[in-house]
Amino acid sequence: MISQRFGATRDQVRPARNFVAEILGDDHPLHDDAVLLTSELATNAVEHSAQPVDTGTGWDGTGPVEQPGEFVVTVAFLPHGVIVTVQDPGSARIPCVRNSGLDATGGRGLMLVNDLATRWGFHRDGTGTVIWFELGSPG
Repeated sequence: MISQRFGATRDQVRPARNFVAEILGDDHPLHDDAVLLTSELATNAVEHSAQPVDTGTGWDGTGPVEQPGEFVVTVAFLPHGVIVTVQDPGSARIPCVRNSGLDATGGRGLMLVNDLATRWGFHRDGTGTVIWFELGSPG
């Protein structure tokens, strides 16, 4: 397994996607789907669950300093596929596939995961929410 942390800001979705792309390599048969689905889950982590973290008192002693939360992307290789997980601080909402209207500009991330992944799921633990997808090798 190979993991990397990212700040829970919109500008970190691309680096998360690039991390998975680099781990898999351009010639990996699951490259494109894994990169697309990672992008969707990283976006969800930023939009739906990232919370500012109180890091304590500022350098001048005036009060708490807040920094954006983090999410962690992990890639694990299977004999015939790959599993990618995205872990974030969590949300009270349960991740579920939504039916977005034709004019909607978002809300299709888990629909893509559901359609492209061999299987997917989520669980919660003491650090937040872990959502994952598995892609199997073609053939």
